[in-house]
Amino acid sequence: MNKKIMLLLVGISLMACNLLSPQPSDPEDLAPIGFTIVRLHPDDGDLQVLLSNEAKKAIALGQMPVVEFDAPWCPPCRAIDAAIKAKNELILNAYHETYIIKLDVDQWGWDKEKVQDFYFDCIPLYFKLDSHGAQTGDVINGRPWGEDTPENIAPVMDDFFHRP
Repeated sequence: MNKKIMLLLVGISLMACNLLSPQPSDPEDLAPIGFTIVRLHPDDGDLQVLLSNEAKKAIALGQMPVVEFDAPWCPPCRAIDAAIKAKNELILNAYHETYIIKLDVDQWGWDKEKVQDFYFDCIPLYFKLDSHGAQTGDVINGRPWGEDTPENIAPVMDDFFHRP
């Protein structure tokens, strides 16, 4: 009888340790390997100041700053997020050495194909930034890859992120 009680107590204490140890609340909280993802919200402050600060962080990490406009209802955006969470090797390699600054178009006020000085007609949309957080003029949207699979998305994004 004592062995059963002891085993029960050991099992309960192991479960308690597991429950009490810090756990990420969401897989998105885990930092991807080789690149960075941050999400900015309008209540964080002025967008241009925020982009400038994030671009400086990116450069300090040796990563290229890129603004991504997305939305939770956007199928390609969700496909990319799912591939990153699943640690899809094709996507992880394509995003290597990038610093993705996500902006939800619904939160930032997508008004007449524009969010502040960023113009577009579809999402997801990516703008490369310089070291000061200004647009470089290098832009891509999701149209070139067709079906929203990692096999289609990764080569297009890899080319965009890594071309000089």
